[in-house]
Amino acid sequence: MLEAVELLRGAPVSFSFVGPSEIRLPQRIRANSRVNWCGAVPRTEVHGFYSQSDVFILPTHSDGFGLTQLEAQSWGLPVIASVNCGAVVKHGENGLLLPAVSGLAIAEAIEVILKDPAQLSKMSMRSKRSIMDYSVDRIFPKFISGITQILGKILR
Repeated sequence: MLEAVELLRGAPVSFSFVGPSEIRLPQRIRANSRVNWCGAVPRTEVHGFYSQSDVFILPTHSDGFGLTQLEAQSWGLPVIASVNCGAVVKHGENGLLLPAVSGLAIAEAIEVILKDPAQLSKMSMRSKRSIMDYSVDRIFPKFISGITQILGKILR
């Protein structure tokens, strides 16, 4: 992400980093007025960051299913994510999938959105719709079915 910040130096974007981190920020990043390094925030304040954002970025190497991407979509945010985040993001529909977890790939994804701002609002609407795939009404029956199958195998 820090590399993407530097690659997008002249672009009309700002970045808010929210959550605990042990990264030591270089002075050039700390001095960048387009970077807001928030650190850990109380759960009650998280919604404010989602509501003030246009896009949520989750460039993880190993988070098999980041719940934060579902939270972001519930706020209508398109998600830019790595392919390591489960099957929540449908490329070009409700966000963009990164071909690699790198600053260049993140910067290029942001540039795609900057070049076609209308795409952002379409992805936002699709995010709000796609979050319904993860509602209790849809997930619970699948959960019960899975449990039933497992119990059936155990009891045989």
